[in-house]
Amino acid sequence: MKTSCLRPGLSLLVGAALVVAHGQTYVTPKLGGGQVAAEMVHIDVYYDAEANYLSARVDDSFGLPQLRPLEPGLAFDPEAPFAVLNGKAYNAQYGWNVGGFFTIPAGAAIWIEETGSSPGLETYEGWGRTGSHLPLFGTADSPLIWQWSGVMVHNTYAVLAPATSPLFAEYAIYFGDATTGAREGFLELDDARVRLEWTVELAAEPLQFGALAAALSSPLAFLNADRFVTEGEWVMALLPDDLASPGSGFERIVPMLALPATAAHGGPSENHALPGACLELQFVSLSGPPDGHLSVWENDAATPLFTMNTAERAGTHRCLISQNEALPGTDPYGHWPARRLRVDQPGLYTLGFQVVDTSKNGTAGTPLHAPSDVYHIFLQAGVTLAGADWESGTFTASFGGTPGWQFSLERRPALAPATEWQTIAGPLSGTNRLQRLIDPQAGGWQSSWYRLRAEPD
Repeated sequence: MKTSCLRPGLSLLVGAALVVAHGQTYVTPKLGGGQVAAEMVHIDVYYDAEANYLSARVDDSFGLPQLRPLEPGLAFDPEAPFAVLNGKAYNAQYGWNVGGFFTIPAGAAIWIEETGSSPGLETYEGWGRTGSHLPLFGTADSPLIWQWSGVMVHNTYAVLAPATSPLFAEYAIYFGDATTGAREGFLELDDARVRLEWTVELAAEPLQFGALAAALSSPLAFLNADRFVTEGEWVMALLPDDLASPGSGFERIVPMLALPATAAHGGPSENHALPGACLELQFVSLSGPPDGHLSVWENDAATPLFTMNTAERAGTHRCLISQNEALPGTDPYGHWPARRLRVDQPGLYTLGFQVVDTSKNGTAGTPLHAPSDVYHIFLQAGVTLAGADWESGTFTASFGGTPGWQFSLERRPALAPATEWQTIAGPLSGTNRLQRLIDPQAGGWQSSWYRLRAEPD
């Protein structure tokens, strides 16, 4: 259990060859996605003609395959067919395999139909250097049925920005006309069902930056701001950086992405900035607990990029988003998957920032793009009451709700500290939003202590 107290009127108390071309490192796909080595997982298909029994058995001895993205800095050659996997987590361990000798009925072929799958899951023909990587099973509006040759085949499965884990795909396997796939004439033959699953690491959605238009002097923008900014009462939860010492600080990985303009980085993406633009994030303002500080850290760095305090209102601290060194004509793409925000005091912070172009590739050495608007996001560090409001005998407590926790509002008389806390409202599950719990019978503001209690959901 975690608690935060507030008394009315007082402050808060609580393996393949690498190819390098034009500065980009190109690789070929791995069987197990981004990992170096992985075991094949067979889907053994067998037909017993005497019993008229078609079976499909998945070898589960190696556990569930995992969809994995490439390591940062690596990409697939945009001229290769497997470039469709750029930016996606992928895996090709599952292989359709003949589980024993059998004869296919005359005029028939084995057809496989996808009957259901997780949203966003894609399938491509082939893997590695071989295979066309043509879309299959509904990917890019391809047919849901596929004729299997009877030879072992490893298709590639991929997902962009997965929202759930594990992922699945379900298939019907049957005999159909060798040309059309039609089942008429073969309906008396048995069919089979099989379900494939993959685990995938759910990465936090990156803050995405680009431009309102690919035109000179057009403003830059925080493109997915509607899922993060204070206007929607969204809150980013910062957790203790040392669970054994909760007072040591609070932090969170906040991935940042400048959308690519070229195929080398999985683009071009809609709303990318102009080639040659160099996007940086300028931290303009910070409010929050008195004497609080926020610092920005790169992965494994010994010191922060910079630190700002909660009194700052016109800050000029910046961190790079683009990774093109502001060279003329280069892709403004940049990806920082492990950048961290850290604060040193519990409480609710409001951070203001804008996106700026620091290149000099525009007219007469000016930036290509105008700065963005200033955006504001909430950062909730630890379990604290962010605010309190008394009106007409009602007490309303607001707080940043962390998913995975349930929050309750408790009260006890101010003049009787030995009395037990009473639950007044809740529990309420955290939603990554600014949430509220209400005591409709608060009475005079002098009469009570309040605290927020958090327990695992």
